[in-house]
Amino acid sequence: MKGVIFRGLEALVIEKCGMAAWDDLLEKNAPSDRIYISAESYPDEEIVGLAQDVADALSMSMPDVLKAFGEYLFGHLRGRHPTIVENFNGFADLIMGIDKVIHVEVAKLYQEPNLPEIKAELIEDGFILMHYYSKRQLCMCAEGLIFGAASHYGIEVALNHVECMHNGFDKCVIEVKYEIGNE
Repeated sequence: MKGVIFRGLEALVIEKCGMAAWDDLLEKNAPSDRIYISAESYPDEEIVGLAQDVADALSMSMPDVLKAFGEYLFGHLRGRHPTIVENFNGFADLIMGIDKVIHVEVAKLYQEPNLPEIKAELIEDGFILMHYYSKRQLCMCAEGLIFGAASHYGIEVALNHVECMHNGFDKCVIEVKYEIGNE
């Protein structure tokens, strides 16, 4: 997992719980004196451990923490790379461009980013069917990113997780229903 993702979690934890909480999480889940550098790669187990401890501390489920983190992460990443988001004409355009535009740009910025594969199909205006493939199985974080994008564009979105890797499927299938015309 790239350091930029860890930096997003760090920013969220510090904003909501303070620096001491982040230091405690690092002490438990990362090698001593760990400093996350955006372009570097770190073991996936570290982000999972950090997120699980956040879930435990807040008495939240891991899926809820990952979803909340994903929503926050959209704004964090947009702030770091605003030109990527500015190239889209609205929410649907952005969602449809995740794999063919956003992930291509990410691969230019970060060596070996190990991105999930996301295939989005516009069924009709207001309805996108998304297929999510990743060995990390962080589909709830992907849901949060979708909510973050919807918030950025000031629209309402409803998601239905039709198939999930956590339930034995080889991919996640997510129905994305969104407002038309407010993008």
